[in-house]
Amino acid sequence: MPPSKSSDKKQQQKPAPNLLQKTYLVTYNTTSLLLWTTCTLRTLLLLLNNTPIPQIFTDVYPLLKITQSLALLEIIHSLVGLVRAPVMTTGMQVASRILLVWGIMFPFQGVIVGETADNGVQVGDWGFLGCMLAWGVTEIIRYGFFALQVSGMGVPAAWTWLRYNTFYVLYPLGISSECVMVFKALGPAGDVSPLFKWFLVLVLGVYVPGSYILYTHMIAQRRKALKKK
Repeated sequence: MPPSKSSDKKQQQKPAPNLLQKTYLVTYNTTSLLLWTTCTLRTLLLLLNNTPIPQIFTDVYPLLKITQSLALLEIIHSLVGLVRAPVMTTGMQVASRILLVWGIMFPFQGVIVGETADNGVQVGDWGFLGCMLAWGVTEIIRYGFFALQVSGMGVPAAWTWLRYNTFYVLYPLGISSECVMVFKALGPAGDVSPLFKWFLVLVLGVYVPGSYILYTHMIAQRRKALKKK
């Protein structure tokens, strides 16, 4: 006997978060918004003041690693059903960032932002700056969107447009920048351990299908969100 329409609706409906959950989610998203805004503005201000890239990294990285590490909570949010985000896509997004911040930037700072080519250009700079720009703008928009949405204040139409359209440019920028940093870390990773180097090679191999999965997931989410409107 097929289920009735009323039972289908009950299964699809997700109970609204209680006051404690709502308060926690608003606090988490607002805190993340403020942290990413600080990281991004700090990077831009230092860049505008012609601060050397290694010095920008030194100034921004301590707060960046705390800010990005906080996103590990999002995997727990997904696992316990606090948010509707799929566990797999959430885990992939957070894991790639954690690898970059703790597995690449932390041990190999000199390679990421300190290598100088024959023409005097630090060839690793644009990868780090590309990540900071793509991550920062994306997360400011995303956490601001969620903070407004969960609080019940309502999300302005312009903010919604940014949420579901800027990733078309920012996601490829972020992925390509991440790949540059992983590639540049292969040499020093091999000095640490051949297994570490081959792990990073595997990571680069996974980036292509993984990026496709995440990119198409975001496109699907965009269609679903705009269809509702």
